[in-house]
Amino acid sequence: MAPEGRPLVLWAVPRSVSTAFERVFVEREDFEVFHEPFSAAYYFGPERRSARFAGEESREEHRYAAVLERILAPRDRPVFIKDMAYHVSPVMDREFVSRFTNTFIIREPSQVLSSLHRMWPDFTLEEAGFEQLHRLWRLAAEAGREEPVVVDAHDLSSDAGATVRAYCEALGIPFDPEALSWEPRKVPEWRRWEEWHTEAQESTGIEEIPQGKAPLPPELRPAYEHCLPYYRELHARRLRVSY
Repeated sequence: MAPEGRPLVLWAVPRSVSTAFERVFVEREDFEVFHEPFSAAYYFGPERRSARFAGEESREEHRYAAVLERILAPRDRPVFIKDMAYHVSPVMDREFVSRFTNTFIIREPSQVLSSLHRMWPDFTLEEAGFEQLHRLWRLAAEAGREEPVVVDAHDLSSDAGATVRAYCEALGIPFDPEALSWEPRKVPEWRRWEEWHTEAQESTGIEEIPQGKAPLPPELRPAYEHCLPYYRELHARRLRVSY
């Protein structure tokens, strides 16, 4: 169950239907939604972990502590955050995870890597995100009384209604079936990463995604083999939908 006043976070790997899941909470309107706030610290802050955007000047307001302070500020509505687990790798510890109700979303690694490679052919193993997601899940599991909720993207896309309902029930929050569909529109909070979210903005709901394994070029096989054990452990602990 989501503790009173503690932000609810969906930690993700890239290309895992996480933004479509976030869109459900955007449509609900009873949560204040933050879209990947820690990406600013990871890529654009003084403590940035990645040189991918080294040409952009770092900004003080993108320090991890500053981002965290904004998220934890008192608000009228409960907070929902969607972010990549690897974005918080520099600050990932028990104290950090204890500030949130931590939930997770996974997807079969070949599908993630194939899609990620199309967007960023030079992605790093850290940006693939599975090891960092597993590490964060382990910390959350050790820090909490209950095992964190893990959603599988294939389950979500196959039966969005049942999966979102089960997610809400596991966390003790109301399920709103009307939030499962929406009108296509631009979401202002997604502007920085808009090219990644075209489908989520143009969609009218959570759509079906390819099942099974995606073909991978030989150069991606080492990354796949690295990610697979982390995925398998989390997949075994995924949220099961009861009918």
